[in-house]
Amino acid sequence: MFSLIQRFDTTPDPIPEDIDLPSFAAPAHGEAFDFTAAVRLSWRPGGRRGLWPDRAELDQIDRIVRRTVRATTRGHSVFEVEAAETAVGRALKQRLDDMPRTDPEIVCRWSAHAELALPEEARQVRRDHLNKMYRIEARALETRLRVDKLRENGEVWKTLLREAGTDSFARYAVRLAAGAEDGEVAGTVEQMLDQSRKDAEELLLLVAKITEAQRTADVHDIVLASDKALRTAFERLGIPLPQSDPDAMFGSLDEVS
Repeated sequence: MFSLIQRFDTTPDPIPEDIDLPSFAAPAHGEAFDFTAAVRLSWRPGGRRGLWPDRAELDQIDRIVRRTVRATTRGHSVFEVEAAETAVGRALKQRLDDMPRTDPEIVCRWSAHAELALPEEARQVRRDHLNKMYRIEARALETRLRVDKLRENGEVWKTLLREAGTDSFARYAVRLAAGAEDGEVAGTVEQMLDQSRKDAEELLLLVAKITEAQRTADVHDIVLASDKALRTAFERLGIPLPQSDPDAMFGSLDEVS
């Protein structure tokens, strides 16, 4: 691998302030997969040696950045690229911020922004996982909507059943609603009228039976028999009986006895 010194020595131009390093592999946890790391370097003068870094300093920064990125990504799963990228950013900032104080060869202040990409194998695994999760969530949403709709329909039917239990016209209203498009309105209305007529006739018969039962009951005899039994019991117990009132409704009790 050519060093950055060799790459930048081919041009007399000064080193630019923003430098995109060639992408490189950074191993993930377990060493089964590698991230693909892309890093952009930026620098500003440190004040000890002019305004520009030299090629040796740039080459050293390149090596430090690569080592820092690889050491950090080894602690993260390839399927946690966001967390790994955040950790790499923190590690690079801490390492580069300390260099002007700890390394006399570094005269400029450097910063680095790293982006990590998944290998194609890991991408495919992640696609399959996301597809499965989407199908599960879609089925769950479908089930939830179906249950909500069933609950709404259940409330409608419960209301209808409550009305049907207290309103004799409710069942005919349902038939009319269901048969309006089929031309069965007249037949339903006729059934309702026939049933109403039948119910009225049965009610009249019941009233007539009650009236007849009350008319034929000998209420006068029942009252006299009860009074006679009460007086007989008092006589056997030796209790004096009051004299009967000749003007009472049931006449003289002497006549009854």
